[in-house]
Amino acid sequence: MTKLIAITGHKSNYPNPIEFFNGDKVTLGALDTEFSGWIRVTTDNGNVGWAPVQYIDFDVGSPVGTAIQDYNARELDTIVGEIVILIRELNEWSLVRNENGLVGWVPTKTINPM
Repeated sequence: MTKLIAITGHKSNYPNPIEFFNGDKVTLGALDTEFSGWIRVTTDNGNVGWAPVQYIDFDVGSPVGTAIQDYNARELDTIVGEIVILIRELNEWSLVRNENGLVGWVPTKTINPM
């Protein structure tokens, strides 16, 4: 269990995060230019957001991909000094759990090991 401390607060800009499940079809958009390894997708319910390219099977240039893993883009709001537990790190983002049990993604650059 890796404990981390927030060195910069993070506030989500996405109040309605995308979610998809293994086998779901998603419409593909542009690759992220700020964070490598993320692609803009639209889910079957019309929700738009960023997803890890590793979670989607697609041919380059194809407008549609298939999810190969469940994914939820929920971000976790944090404040400076907050302690979180690392679940996984992927493409410059970290999936963490706070002391209240809430789970979400934060930019890895906003947290440091304790």
